[in-house]
Amino acid sequence: MSEMILQVNHLSKSFGSHEVLKDIDFTVAPGDVTSIIGASGSGKSTLLRCINLLETPTSGEILYHGENVAGRGVNAAAYRSHVGMVFQSFNLFNNMTVLENCMVGQVKVLKKSKEEARVHAMEYLEKVGMAPYINARPRQISGGQKQRVAIARALAMDPEVLLFDEPTSALDPEMVGEVLNVMQALAQEGMTMLVVTHEMAFARDVSNHVVYMNQGLICEEGTPEDVFGTPQKQETRDFLSRFRRN
Repeated sequence: MSEMILQVNHLSKSFGSHEVLKDIDFTVAPGDVTSIIGASGSGKSTLLRCINLLETPTSGEILYHGENVAGRGVNAAAYRSHVGMVFQSFNLFNNMTVLENCMVGQVKVLKKSKEEARVHAMEYLEKVGMAPYINARPRQISGGQKQRVAIARALAMDPEVLLFDEPTSALDPEMVGEVLNVMQALAQEGMTMLVVTHEMAFARDVSNHVVYMNQGLICEEGTPEDVFGTPQKQETRDFLSRFRRN
């Protein structure tokens, strides 16, 4: 199993007496685009936050290239430079320009020079179509533009895996497409991605692996053809009934 980038083994997470995740197992291989779908409150975002060490699992393992990062003594910042995250609410620094937002992690975590960080940041800002806005501050750009900056910032750290936590849910409908287009281009380039999403067309058409979560459990997983085309569980069929093609 050494070829797997991430392995989640028997992962559970409780907040007080409320068990949000129950015995989660799955793997992420290089180049996988995994969409995690399910109703609100099913544990999808908590799973992503555990994988990125923003939440501490109650039990279980998260193996990154075979090493358990959920144990004590792990350098979370160094790990997150390999396993980046794009948040629903962008999480940009409002007191920094677009360019500075994409440089700061490279300088502070990766110890790059400012010039090296600037060149690398520009490369990814051009990639997501945000190069004309490098001197703008977050309050001066739209939600879709903020999310594209957030993606560029994550990419500038050269992560091995990118986690997306409902990256379009805070956007106006007309801005969703511009973010999904960037994500689709990344997928086509072979970026390993783990995406919590309500965008069923993205999950069906761009992913190679779909995980359906229900009440803290992985209810069903497989290829998009399997999960969307021939779901095995009644809960999956019920959830997908309004999205499935006729």
